Amino acid sequence: MERENHVKHVIRKETLFAGIRKPIESREELIPRIKKVTEICGNRISGPLTHIFRFDTPVKGFDSEIGFPVTSEVNTGEVCTHTLRKLHFFSLLHKGPVETIRNSTLKILEHMRKTGLSSELELMEIYHNFDPDNQDENIIEAQVSFLAWPEVYKEQLLRVLEPELTDEIWMGGETITPFTFVDDRAEWVAQSLERLKRHTNQDQQFDILSRVALVRPIEDVMKYKKIYDETGDVDTVLEAQNEQLGKSPTGRFIDPPWFEKDKLHLSKVAYNRKAYDAAKTPEEIRKAYCFCTLIREAKAPKVDPIFCYRAAGWARQFWEPILCVEFKKCTITQSILKGDKFCAWDYDLSEKIRT
Repeated sequence: MERENHVKHVIRKETLFAGIRKPIESREELIPRIKKVTEICGNRISGPLTHIFRFDTPVKGFDSEIGFPVTSEVNTGEVCTHTLRKLHFFSLLHKGPVETIRNSTLKILEHMRKTGLSSELELMEIYHNFDPDNQDENIIEAQVSFLAWPEVYKEQLLRVLEPELTDEIWMGGETITPFTFVDDRAEWVAQSLERLKRHTNQDQQFDILSRVALVRPIEDVMKYKKIYDETGDVDTVLEAQNEQLGKSPTGRFIDPPWFEKDKLHLSKVAYNRKAYDAAKTPEEIRKAYCFCTLIREAKAPKVDPIFCYRAAGWARQFWEPILCVEFKKCTITQSILKGDKFCAWDYDLSEKIRT
């Protein structure tokens, strides 16, 4: 499938991948790694040289993995094999120096903005032809991952509800493609959520929508789980998380999180803290605060606030492994979608289930 600027939609199937995963400060560090991984993988290579960037992981520099799809496991020295999960990408062919590939990536991100889709925190560069000594001959496929929202949503509806009811709630989803513009996408989401509300209770809505969220890097979660395992104190984790956020451009929590007995109150930082602090109108606040591309970029989204259970899903991926529980109840207390200045929610832990 191909559209303006030759952006294509591609699906990466589960792939056995052997690579060297180590942070980098510059691309020059990749050259010896490429030589090493090529020699070690040898005749087990089954696809082109691939460079993967992962984001929101606790590393200094860029979280980088360079390697190949392989026919069987290769675990020698720094080269380790694992399975890449199925993932949707937007793809654009780049010709020329690696240093200018960001221009192609920015074109993909602009397409994602127009379609209201959010990145799944993984970026790939597939080297169909790569010559460090003759960069003009490079042919590199830039790929930016995205959350295939309608497909994941339908899977979660089927997990919780009967097929017939799922079909009614998801009605029209088959017309939504990766090239559907943001306002049309937002309108379908709004209509589907209205049908969801008519046929489900709050706990079901939380169960379904909180699992239609970006996949959170487990490396980030484990960093804070270690703090909790050592202290047994939720407040210590919250303080450490807020301190780390203070070092990032988004800044600390606008609405500080807190834990009290069986209630965990959480919120989010702003997508653009500088713009958020300067915002005067509800529209300016929405565009500066919300990480969700759909809500941020739509002109006037009439989407029900239960959509914010997706943000609660990002948080539950963090807290469930740390506390070793499954959250069953959640209440949205504040939402940009109902005119509040931020989004926040309370997890009810009185009925927590040990995992």
